[in-house]
Amino acid sequence: MTDPSLLQRLALFARRRYRTVFLLTGILVAISLGLILRLTFDTDILNLLPRKNPAVRAYVETLHDFGSSTLLIIAVRIPEGAVAEPYETFADELAARLSRLPELKSVEHRIGDPEELLRTFFPKSVLFLNADGRRQLAARLTDDGIRQRVSELRRQLSTPQGLAVKQLAKLDPLGLAQIFLGRVESSRGTLQVDWTSGYYLSRDHRMLLILAEPVQPPQNLKFNERLVSGVHRVVDGTLADWSRIAGQEAPAKPRVDLGGAHLTALSDSSLIRYDMVVNIITSALGVLLLFLFAFRRLGTLAYAFLPLLCGLILTFGFAKATVGSLSSATSVVAALLIGLGIDFVIVSYGRYVEERRRGASVETALMAMSGLSGRAVLAGAITTTATFYAFTFTDFVGLRQMGLLTGTGILFCAASVLILLPALLAWSEDHHQRRKTAPHLFLHSFGSDVLMRACIRHRRITLVAGIIVTAVALGFAFSIRFDESMKTMRPQGNEGLDVTAEVGRTFGSGFDSMTLLLSGSSPGEVLTLAGKAAAGAQKLVDQGVLYGYTGVTSLIPPPAQQTEVLQWLETERHGALDLVRIRATFADAAGRQGMRMEPFEPGLALLARAVNLSGPIGVADFRQQKQTQLLLDRFLKQTDHGWRGAVLLYPPSNKWRREAPPEALALGASLGPHAILTGTNVVNQTVRREVLRDAWIAGILGYLVVAVILWLNFRTLRHTVMALAPLTLGILWMVGSMSALGIQMNFINIFVTTMIIGIGVDYGIYVLHRYLEVRDLPDEEFERGILETCKAVLAAATCTIVGFGSITFSHYPGLISTGKVAILGALCTSLVAITLLPTFLSWRRDVRKRRDFRRAA
Repeated sequence: MTDPSLLQRLALFARRRYRTVFLLTGILVAISLGLILRLTFDTDILNLLPRKNPAVRAYVETLHDFGSSTLLIIAVRIPEGAVAEPYETFADELAARLSRLPELKSVEHRIGDPEELLRTFFPKSVLFLNADGRRQLAARLTDDGIRQRVSELRRQLSTPQGLAVKQLAKLDPLGLAQIFLGRVESSRGTLQVDWTSGYYLSRDHRMLLILAEPVQPPQNLKFNERLVSGVHRVVDGTLADWSRIAGQEAPAKPRVDLGGAHLTALSDSSLIRYDMVVNIITSALGVLLLFLFAFRRLGTLAYAFLPLLCGLILTFGFAKATVGSLSSATSVVAALLIGLGIDFVIVSYGRYVEERRRGASVETALMAMSGLSGRAVLAGAITTTATFYAFTFTDFVGLRQMGLLTGTGILFCAASVLILLPALLAWSEDHHQRRKTAPHLFLHSFGSDVLMRACIRHRRITLVAGIIVTAVALGFAFSIRFDESMKTMRPQGNEGLDVTAEVGRTFGSGFDSMTLLLSGSSPGEVLTLAGKAAAGAQKLVDQGVLYGYTGVTSLIPPPAQQTEVLQWLETERHGALDLVRIRATFADAAGRQGMRMEPFEPGLALLARAVNLSGPIGVADFRQQKQTQLLLDRFLKQTDHGWRGAVLLYPPSNKWRREAPPEALALGASLGPHAILTGTNVVNQTVRREVLRDAWIAGILGYLVVAVILWLNFRTLRHTVMALAPLTLGILWMVGSMSALGIQMNFINIFVTTMIIGIGVDYGIYVLHRYLEVRDLPDEEFERGILETCKAVLAAATCTIVGFGSITFSHYPGLISTGKVAILGALCTSLVAITLLPTFLSWRRDVRKRRDFRRAA
């Protein structure tokens, strides 16, 4: 009799010292639980991305230096037919209360008082004029231009809107205000608003906007919860005071809706959490019921889930010791381990049931379970672990952590099955012996016995059918399509997306933006580069690629441009900008139209200040007041690495969410090494490309590593190929089935292929290990041994299908397709393992017997 193997010695130790095993397991579980209590959850999705990627790094630096340019949109809906004034008062009150929230950096709801804007900015707005603008200004200030303007002014004053026109005309009698208003218009992507109201009021007077800038980016989910909760609390409180705000005979209350990326991310995360809880409960319940149906014994539930529970606890204790916190990517580890670890339990316990039903003693059954099937379980665990460890080579932190924890968790689950399960079985047998009862031992075949016997007895038909199915699957596989659209992977009815899209349609612009991040050693360098960026952005606006842009050049023109304007002012003060001539011509034209000069004196004084500018504006001008300093800090800052500037580019609403316009990328590249385009769409574009690359790398690497491990396990190339056959053909059948059923590959389900490598290879290992064990036995014993293993394989595959099948109930189309692919993968690989592989092995056995017979003869 050969000496027992290490696994058999472990089984015997567990049989004789199961209380010691329980004690040691309890200590490890207690230590792990202590670590788990200190485990945190990292909600920042940015921490999952590859930080070495230039686009991701630039995006993170932009958030650090300038904060998130992503806005929280508060839409105040005005009832049809109602006048806007009470709702504007409501917006004033709501904005004032919102501004006191610590989660908001700034709150904007007004363009500003047009008169105040003119007084403050009109004198210096001339510095923003390019050559074409200067020509237009000179033309406007010719004698003919002034007379035409006065005539138009007289006509406007006689209209019903004359009162509003009169107030603005006092400060801008020559109609030059659009120079400034054009700068304001570009700052929010050319919002189509009623400028005369002074609010972000839609031109149809049906919606008021409040634009708030949160202090954290939308990737921070915990922050989003506090933000949205606080905003809802303020909105509800303000609506409760509607009667006081709107006065007596107040019209109907407005409806207030929230939109923007923060609300979108929060809605998505809520659905993800809901789906995760539902998936875990349904998969666990489904696997429980299926396990109970397969073994027909209530006590088997403890054998199934106590080892898995210990494996899960040890895994998350390991997570605290190594990773430190869980993320949205690692939150799926528990579900994965339940779906994968149940295979080890079924195969091991199934072998124990088989041996005990044959009349073997407890020790003999445990020796067979751990020494024979245990080798297959250990080999399967190692290959599955290697598959998930292939993810550790990716640059994506989230996938790397998921691969590390899932791979290590598989080893913990396998160790629990190989050590704790024998102890549980030994305790159960002793318990029944003391009570003088016998445990009910049974394993349902799920029809595998009929199927496998038919395949073995009709080997030629089975193998030919397998070849035909493989050929058909190969044909369909070549027509598989890849869906690159992220939109098709998102659920319908996301409030944040719906409100943002409606606001974009109402105001003719979206609120998504990209950022040109600029760097230099001085403010002058950054301003010069920003000027080139603004000029290029204006061309894209003219071409319709962008809706608008804004940046530091909206506050401080480039130095070269200011110098040109100042030289032009000095030259034209005695020409096109001669104030004496302009005043005399205006006075004469006004007198002819029956208007007095006195009301227009403030406006002519502002023009004189603009024409007589003696120097440029710079950073120092904005540091004189806190409000202007905060305004400048949005676009220009001094950092530890020099000066940084930002130019925001606004693409058309909902058109460039997945990627950046090629023209915008070209603009960033044309500005040289000190400029880089970034934004969520740029990051998405980069991430998709790297995800696809890493998926191929992980899949190929996982397959090669599995092949090497199998060769080390079986020591022959022939057996290695046999063990890989169910996996290889199963994946081919899976891809062919996907194509035939119209299921497209996408950026989520492509990683299931790598997971299937870890799942599907186990089935071939179990069958081949049993074949090597029984191939020299009589035909009846051979068939029975293979049949019992195939019963366990099918039961394990069915549990895996049920476990992953719950994902198909997700709200996310991308996850639904993932569940479908996982079901097809487990089904196809197990089907090959219990039909074609036993058929081929049976044929190989007969060939081997005939060869040995001829040699003996």
